[in-house]
Amino acid sequence: MKTNFNDIQNLWQFKKAKSFDLSTMIDRLKQTEKSQKRERLVILFCTPATVGFLFWVMPWRESPAILISLILIALIMIWATWLSYASKLKPVDSTESFDNRTYLTTQIKQLNYRYRIAQRHMYTYGVLLSLALNISYFVLLEPLGLGLRIGIHLAMTLSVLGFMHWSLKKRLKKYDQTLKPTINKLEELLSQK
Repeated sequence: MKTNFNDIQNLWQFKKAKSFDLSTMIDRLKQTEKSQKRERLVILFCTPATVGFLFWVMPWRESPAILISLILIALIMIWATWLSYASKLKPVDSTESFDNRTYLTTQIKQLNYRYRIAQRHMYTYGVLLSLALNISYFVLLEPLGLGLRIGIHLAMTLSVLGFMHWSLKKRLKKYDQTLKPTINKLEELLSQK
């Protein structure tokens, strides 16, 4: 009987629920905010710099196809910038509104949107970017033979899509370790209300 009681006691201690640590969750949200802010600043700097550089280097006045390609690249990069700003979190510093159900719902929605951007939209970005680059390369590589042009187009497309896939898998793995636990904690907190 005594061993049975000890087993039950050990089982009870093993199954204890972890206490909710508000400060850890706030730190995670602040860390996510900081990371997103850095990412948005890089995007905000790189987008005009890249588009400006391409317009400076590419002979867009000589071919309407190159101009269309460059405009498409600019629009794709602006779209990616907009996606990054659309998933911006509300500031965590407003802790007086932390118990607000709307605040929690908004944070969960924004974090889920951030995850969805990496899952879906960035693949679309990669395909559209490859298409735009192929339009330019189609014109620029015209003097080369057909087989070589197709090989270059194929290599460029596969390298862009391969790099996008690799970087997105890496980002999703990071999000699984950082965003998913935060989302789960916020949903858990929301369900307790």
